[in-house]
Amino acid sequence: MNKYFINLLKKKKEVSLKSTVLSIFSLVTIILIIVLGSQLFYFSKKLSLESIDLQLNGLVQDIRTSIKSNETLNFNMIEMLSLMKDKNNFELYINILATHPSLYAIYTGYEDGSFYEIINLNSNKSLPQIYNAESTDKWLLIKISGQDINKREIYLYNSDLKLTSSRISDNNYNPTTRPWYKMAISSNSSIKTPPYKFSHIDSTGITYAKQISNSKNIIAIDVLINDFRSIYKNHINSDYIDVYLFKKDNTIISSLSDNTNLFKEFFKENIIITDFTKPKIIKLNKKQYVVQIVPLNEQNNEENIILLAEYDKIIEPYQVQILNLLLTFIITVLLMIPIIIYFSGIIVKPIYELVKQSIKVKKRKYNTITKVETSILEVALLSSSLESMSESIYNYQHSLEEKVKQRTKELSLKNEELLKLSITDKLTSLYNREKLDKTLQYEMNRSLRYGVVFSVIIIDIDFFKKVNDEFGHQVGDEVLVESANILRNSIRNVDVLGRWGGEEFLIVCPQTDLEGAQKLAKNINNAIKNHIFSTYPKTITMSLGVASYNENIFKAEEIVSNADKALYKAKENGRDQVVIFR
Repeated sequence: MNKYFINLLKKKKEVSLKSTVLSIFSLVTIILIIVLGSQLFYFSKKLSLESIDLQLNGLVQDIRTSIKSNETLNFNMIEMLSLMKDKNNFELYINILATHPSLYAIYTGYEDGSFYEIINLNSNKSLPQIYNAESTDKWLLIKISGQDINKREIYLYNSDLKLTSSRISDNNYNPTTRPWYKMAISSNSSIKTPPYKFSHIDSTGITYAKQISNSKNIIAIDVLINDFRSIYKNHINSDYIDVYLFKKDNTIISSLSDNTNLFKEFFKENIIITDFTKPKIIKLNKKQYVVQIVPLNEQNNEENIILLAEYDKIIEPYQVQILNLLLTFIITVLLMIPIIIYFSGIIVKPIYELVKQSIKVKKRKYNTITKVETSILEVALLSSSLESMSESIYNYQHSLEEKVKQRTKELSLKNEELLKLSITDKLTSLYNREKLDKTLQYEMNRSLRYGVVFSVIIIDIDFFKKVNDEFGHQVGDEVLVESANILRNSIRNVDVLGRWGGEEFLIVCPQTDLEGAQKLAKNINNAIKNHIFSTYPKTITMSLGVASYNENIFKAEEIVSNADKALYKAKENGRDQVVIFR
């Protein structure tokens, strides 16, 4: 720090701008962290996720208890039925179905293919339509005789067990081929199938079955698992939360609602179940959802329960707390206004004055710049620095502008030089192949659009290899350079000349027909023969091929190819001549 600044500090006790700003910032930050941070984040997100976790785990626990209780009941029921002497007890089956709403059917499968089944028509809304039942019909009896396996007898009964209708239809059902039959035959005890989709109704169920002693006949019951919906509703009472019980292969066993679109949309992208054992927020259909998946059986993941809840609706109950928080924040801000006004008078006013001095620098009014009187240390230092810098800025600006102009000019020349080098052959200083290709394409495009004729001349130095072999490559290069100069002096201003490659040259003649190009080629041929080369003692001749655009040509390469064919013909005819392609 120089003597000027030290003397400035001794004159007046000044407050640091940094200290002032940090004081205000610290005060506001502490208030916002305490009031907003601890409330908003804690209540809106954490509690909403915890509520989802509690609801789902409570639901799973109830379902597990229900499944275990129902499983014990169903196993006891199948054990009891397997001990009965009369295996087709109509009224007993009816009474069991009537007292157990979750039971769909009771049936017996026999070794010879016979089948006896009673179905509760009220257990599924689609059953009456499937079996053409009347609204008063409640029970369905199906009989299949092993002696006539291709037919089945269907009987419909009302709630008073009176027969309302009967019929015989074709049959393709064989109980001995069913999974429940095969599982029961191979087991000495009661069996339970995994949940599966029933083939003739839109419902999922489980079959319990047991082999009747000393026979290959099986007694079985079908249990619908849609009754879980009542358990769901005990825990989930919101229309923005959906629950699905599903198998490992994503087959839905039961759900809170009939709409499965959200479930399917979720598994299009999120297929790793273990990632969602804790509540997680994801985006589906442009909306945020809280998702959690819990296995129904803690020992395996064969059946799982997924809960999907709209995040916005989940946090909605906490909006009252957030409103109270905002009200508290507003009151706090109002109380802080006098403090902010006081500090703004200390900080903002000298800064505005400093801005005015800066505008004078911008307008180059260096002689009107004055020192800003302030008690803020940093502003005072900056004002003094601005005053001392203004003169050096003015001087430096003029020298800098001159340097910029000079460098801009140099850069422009370099760019022109680079452009020239990019399209120029290094040895002959003629245009290179890249420039010739662009010129050919440009003339071709003009011809295709406007029908303008242009011509191409390909030139090859005759026996150029002998020049290199007899006199060396240095002489050969000098012959190429002198030949290029002769060609450059022989063409018109509108013609484009370049080195095509090796000892070959190419001339593009815009708006020139075949006769005009032929005349130019002959002039070049004569000019070369009459030229005495500085380092090569012999006469140099050239073969020239000429071709022009016509309406049957659509690519520039075709004209070049035609000129090349004419050049080849000139060489075949003895060289040192002009041949045109017709």
